[in-house]
Amino acid sequence: MKNKITVSPKNDQLNFFFHYGSKKIFLFSQRFSKAVFHFFLHGKTESEILSYKRWNQNPRLDKTIEKIPMYLRYIRKEVIA
Repeated sequence: MKNKITVSPKNDQLNFFFHYGSKKIFLFSQRFSKAVFHFFLHGKTESEILSYKRWNQNPRLDKTIEKIPMYLRYIRKEVIA
C-alpha cells in the first residue's frame, strides 16, 4: 500500500492527513483554498508530491507543497519510529 496524503475540509479549514499503512496521522491545518482542495481531493502519494512540477502557477498550492516534506520528516522521526 502506498503512503497517501489526503485533505478534508471543515469549518473553512483544510485538514491534511498522512495515511501510513492502516494509520491515519494528522499533519497540519490551513485556511481553505479551492485550488489546494481540488489538487488533494482524491489524495496524492508521496512520490506525486515530491515530483510536483507545476511551480509558480498557484502560490497557495506552491506553499502547501513546500511544507509537506518537512511535516513528513517529523512524522517519520517522532511518531512512526
